[in-house]
Amino acid sequence: MIDRITILGGSSVYTPEFISSMISSNLSVKEIVLVGRPGPKLPLVAQFCQRMLDRSGFPATVIASTDTSSAVAGAKYVLNHVRVGGMPARIRDEKTPPKFGMVGDETLGAGGFANAMRTLPVTLEHARIIEEVNPSATFINLTNPMGIVVEALIHYSKLNVIGVCDLPGSIIKKIAEVLRHAPGDLSFFYLGLNHIGWIQDIKLEGRSCMARALERIEQCHDDGFDLELLSLFRMIPTSPVGLFFHQDAILKKQLACGRFRAEVLHEAEQQILKLYEDESLAEVPDLTRQRNAVWYGETIVPLIVALESKTDHEFVLCVRNEGSIRDLPDDCSVEIPVTVSRRGLKPHKVGSCPRFLRGLYQAVKESDRLAVEAVRHKSYDYALQSLTIHPLVPSLDAARRFLDRIIKDESLALH
Repeated sequence: MIDRITILGGSSVYTPEFISSMISSNLSVKEIVLVGRPGPKLPLVAQFCQRMLDRSGFPATVIASTDTSSAVAGAKYVLNHVRVGGMPARIRDEKTPPKFGMVGDETLGAGGFANAMRTLPVTLEHARIIEEVNPSATFINLTNPMGIVVEALIHYSKLNVIGVCDLPGSIIKKIAEVLRHAPGDLSFFYLGLNHIGWIQDIKLEGRSCMARALERIEQCHDDGFDLELLSLFRMIPTSPVGLFFHQDAILKKQLACGRFRAEVLHEAEQQILKLYEDESLAEVPDLTRQRNAVWYGETIVPLIVALESKTDHEFVLCVRNEGSIRDLPDDCSVEIPVTVSRRGLKPHKVGSCPRFLRGLYQAVKESDRLAVEAVRHKSYDYALQSLTIHPLVPSLDAARRFLDRIIKDESLALH
């Protein structure tokens, strides 16, 4: 039995999905500590989670805490689910960049940079506290911008850090369905950075079935696949890759958008919280399910189960590079296949980048590094450099105007 799992940002209305996944997977945990800010939201979510456990007969206890130090003490796993600034901040990340001629996104480009500027100080402080009171904990990061957050923790903490995103698993599942096989029957050769991943090959019983997969995907016309990129490069990208290759079309669509995704989610969160006030409610409501928070049931809980298991399991995770992708620094974060068991993590060596991706990946990684340094040194110049060289930022002038805007919006202290 796991004595304690702590969730930073545990007051999220989607935390009950973790409880539901834990119950269905029979993950044996004594205590789940939800960490959040003072106010009505944290106890409301914690009480609902406890009702779910009690109804299922699962013998775990949910604890609500506003004290990070005591909450992480004794935790075998610490899940970082903090969204600094809440959903209103994500709305800014999506809506502000288009005003400056840039695609808006909470993870990549200018929006991802703004997210990093307010998120990294909080995450690094949490890491410092965990190192002080519980240095052996495994830190599982869900917080975006994933690539920059994990990169910062690689450089400036000694914690065992694993970054987890549901996108690789989701596309692998979709491809397996197209090929009419279980995902476990297939070997996927995945290479990427967070939200910029590509499947280079697929093998069945040791033989490549990539050509068959490409042909079937092209025939099925599923909106979840970028058929133009697939046809051009003969590899299968994750959906956010399109931000780099269809910037004009996406920006045009965003400029005409009446309501951004983050605004829809923000409204839904308020409605979900009201549902949780009903003390007779003890199962995840349909409105919560509509968010399709698959990261708990399909990635996070299976990862914890694998970390507790004697047998090997395969995941695509955001981890320290350490030579896995030859063209990138050893100390940067990459998203690659990893073998997981109770013995730890064994990242796969995936070789060199395809030549058409090498420059893009190197530019993004250097932008990430400079963003981390901008936070560490409170440096305006590093921040401006990070924005200017990012492939989703069109010019130095656009970078400067956007940076000056978010310094005001986010109350950043850069010099």
